[in-house]
Amino acid sequence: MRHHHGENDDTLGIALVGALGFGAGLLVGLVGGSLLGDVDANRVRSVVHRFRSDEESSEDGPDEEPERTENDLLAMLESNPATRGLNLEVHSLGGGLIEITGIAPDQRTRELAGELARGVVRSAVVVNRVLVEGTDTNGETAVSP
Repeated sequence: MRHHHGENDDTLGIALVGALGFGAGLLVGLVGGSLLGDVDANRVRSVVHRFRSDEESSEDGPDEEPERTENDLLAMLESNPATRGLNLEVHSLGGGLIEITGIAPDQRTRELAGELARGVVRSAVVVNRVLVEGTDTNGETAVSP
């Protein structure tokens, strides 16, 4: 005797599979998030070092003169009308890492700051930690008083 599945059986099966998939994804996300924890400069540096060869990280680059690199990048950010006047900071973290922090008025300006940094320091990895005003901040503003 053959059993015919009805439309309700198919819908129930799809719903169960979907719920199991969602639950598994949620569990993996929670476990993964607790294992990964916060992202900070040291974690980024260690990840980048894993993916870069010793040859690349020892080349002449931003680590040779970190203060000059920071000043060049700040000058570039000040010369661009979209990023001029923003309270952005640049830090050379060593190991070919450059970090930009501060607050931008919108996502496009945040992305522009990262693009400008990559243009100035081509051999570095740019960590763009610029926050977007109103989205990532609690009342802080992009423009310095």
